[in-house]
Amino acid sequence: MKYQEHAPHSSIQDYVKCFWTLEKEYTTEEPNEEVTPDACIELIFNFGAPYFLQVEGMPDREMPVAFLVGLQKKPLLFRSIGTVKIVATRFYAWGPLPFLAIQHQTTSNVAITLSHEWHELTEALKPRIQADDYGGAVTGVEDFLIGKLLPATFELKQIQIAAQMLYREKGQFRVADLAEYCNLSARQLQRQFQNVVGVSPKTLARTIRFEEIRNRLMFNPDTSLTDLAYEFGFTDQAHFIRDFKEFTGKTPGEFALEMRPWQTVFHDNENVVFLQFAPGGSR
Repeated sequence: MKYQEHAPHSSIQDYVKCFWTLEKEYTTEEPNEEVTPDACIELIFNFGAPYFLQVEGMPDREMPVAFLVGLQKKPLLFRSIGTVKIVATRFYAWGPLPFLAIQHQTTSNVAITLSHEWHELTEALKPRIQADDYGGAVTGVEDFLIGKLLPATFELKQIQIAAQMLYREKGQFRVADLAEYCNLSARQLQRQFQNVVGVSPKTLARTIRFEEIRNRLMFNPDTSLTDLAYEFGFTDQAHFIRDFKEFTGKTPGEFALEMRPWQTVFHDNENVVFLQFAPGGSR
């Protein structure tokens, strides 16, 4: 597996958290990729073997070369056979609005139809990936985003302020206090947040909090679960366990146990991150 992150240009860093590339082989023995929720939105260009979205009770759906993974409340499960070759943009929760026209989404909040210009970009990126020039492909996506941002007319400042505050406080901010901080009523904040981000402030706050806890257990699985519950404002252990399991299907203890065998890898490679497709098939 080859994974690398790239910092965005300063002109779009308020919208884009990072660009990332991934080359990974899936086999018939290990075809699945479980993507746990986090507080970002991913624009995926996959020039290798296709992913298939698996939804219980529905036939598997093949993902196109370009698709968008929105904010999730439950893990997503993809499968693939062969080598995926990905160039992706990790947007903040409010980030995609100036850039993306989403024409169709599935019930899993995965956008499978993007506007025509994104397919033109796909064709422009394809030769770079064929030449194994992932850095050049990232630059192509970045230049395209910068070009689209210049004429953008959306008023995002208040929602940006609110969402950035949630990130800064690791999801621990009351909606009423957040609305007051942004000089909005709670109802205005809820409505604008839903329009821009696609979820409520409370849902984004829960997702950010989960992501912080997940990353803590990822790198230090021996962390006291009692201390974590207290630090992140849970009223009791039962609430903490229930909330974590809702996002992952696992208890915090089960997740920590899965992470223990990977500690040598993480500590030997200081640049290892747990932001997208991580060892063991989690995100």
